[in-house]
Amino acid sequence: MRSRVTILLTLLSLFDPYVSVAQKSSGKASSCSDWKAWLNLQPGTSPPTLHVSGNCQFPTSGYSVELVPANRKEQQVDVYVLRKVVHKPEGMALQVISDVPVKYTKETTAQYKTVLIKPDKVRVPVEKIY
Repeated sequence: MRSRVTILLTLLSLFDPYVSVAQKSSGKASSCSDWKAWLNLQPGTSPPTLHVSGNCQFPTSGYSVELVPANRKEQQVDVYVLRKVVHKPEGMALQVISDVPVKYTKETTAQYKTVLIKPDKVRVPVEKIY
């Protein structure tokens, strides 16, 4: 029964114009945008906190996204490096465009100027909130 469902979903995706266009045009499963980064230095905030947020769009439901710190060798003095990790849906997924918010928070005393998100090579300027 499960193999029949898998075959049916595969056949349906062949005739889904959005999936075929998205795969041909970008070669990516997701498109992320609206990146923001800020360092909260407001009085009463101890220690200061770095926040990063964005939004990713996927051709089906069931995806999740997380930002994880890159290894120490990749970190730079005034640039904080994060890796975007995409978790694909398990099992069946609805064929509907899905927006997935992405958030990352870290307590830090470092004064980062930029956040670099890999593997997309997106550079996000860090706004300081006093």
